[in-house]
Amino acid sequence: MKSIIGSVLAVLMANVAIAADSLTLRPGMGGVPDLGAIRCETFTRILPEGPTGFRQAVLTWAEGYIYGKSGRTIDEVLAAAPADGPNWTFDTLTDQIVSYCASNPESPLPVAVQDLWARLTPVATD
Repeated sequence: MKSIIGSVLAVLMANVAIAADSLTLRPGMGGVPDLGAIRCETFTRILPEGPTGFRQAVLTWAEGYIYGKSGRTIDEVLAAAPADGPNWTFDTLTDQIVSYCASNPESPLPVAVQDLWARLTPVATD
């Protein structure tokens, strides 16, 4: 009986190892695409059916870029915005990335974030 159980466990473990070998995501990604490596076309396609919080994840990722360029958080950048400028909110910031990607499907997603940064630059350099 022990040899049968041992054989079954060995087969199951071999199947798990085979399944793990076919996985191409980097460790820790948990099924989330590498946003820095996808094109706008892919982003636009997966956005409507993406997981809950996907829009927030994209904006959080973009905030890292903005912080890297300015040394300031997105809240600090937007707090310096002139009163007569765009009304930047979570939705309008993310919508700007979505809009850029819809118009430029072949661009890498980081270029859409660079476009957002260019729109915030007058704000960020004040």
